[in-house]
Amino acid sequence: MTTQEPRSVMARAFRETALSLIGLYQIYEVDSELADATADALGRLFRRHLCQTTASADGDRRSPLHALVDEMDRVLGRTQ
Repeated sequence: MTTQEPRSVMARAFRETALSLIGLYQIYEVDSELADATADALGRLFRRHLCQTTASADGDRRSPLHALVDEMDRVLGRTQ
């Protein structure tokens, strides 16, 4: 197992969690404050786990959870 492999596995798990929450939040029309807080908490955990700096702000994001998935995609080397 390479050093990148556990990191990649965890990044994929965080990504799938965020995508699942996006779907649930859209279905149940969750308050935007809850979605923002969730994205913030998951993002902090994700970055802490991967020992990375805070993601840069980007004004054209659909939601904080989408931004988190985009960040995870970049870490995984996926194109958007």
